Amino acid sequence: MVCKILILLLFLVSYSLNSQSDIVYEKNDTIITSIDLETYKKLYKENYGQMLDNNNALKNLVLINNLIKSLERNNKEFLNQIDNRILNDYRGISFDNLIAKNFFRFLKIRNEFTINYFQNELNVKELEDIFAELENLNLPVSKNDCLILEQLVDLKNNRYFIEDFYNNLKTNTNNFTVLINDEIYRVCIDKKKFRSIEELIINYIQIKTKDEFEYFVYGKSKN
Repeated sequence: MVCKILILLLFLVSYSLNSQSDIVYEKNDTIITSIDLETYKKLYKENYGQMLDNNNALKNLVLINNLIKSLERNNKEFLNQIDNRILNDYRGISFDNLIAKNFFRFLKIRNEFTINYFQNELNVKELEDIFAELENLNLPVSKNDCLILEQLVDLKNNRYFIEDFYNNLKTNTNNFTVLINDEIYRVCIDKKKFRSIEELIINYIQIKTKDEFEYFVYGKSKN
């Protein structure tokens, strides 16, 4: 009797969810519901800090679904590698929901282009150009390993610091230094400031790789 009641409750819950979910897109074996749309918009807001309207959210979902289907058909090994990286990077997140799974797959694929450019193409001149666009890059410097901060210095055009920052990025270290009046100072960059600089670099790389990524996405989505 208890089992029958539980089954009935599960059926009623499932029926209720389905009845509230309208189909907003159906084409080429792709079905997207209003619940799918809201799920994607929430994920996008949480990861990009922006709320999409329904039209752009639907456009993105269709593109993502087409890309994933193409990879499943033509490059399953690459997709499996992406899934393994997601499992390692997003521990504790459930991917039972296909919208969430495909969202993070797409995000990870986009990041692959960013990482590849960073590792193989980004150079000191580009970093110099990125910093030059800033109004300022005021950072504290110290002579005793940041125990006492000497002064704030605008380092956006300081070639020594830019080269040192670049080398730290490439070696994944954080021993930032600068040469001022023939003296070496430690540059004290906290996590918040480093993250803001990192975001500038990521945004720059994503603009640089936009055409290549879109060619990859739209080419795959048509297969």
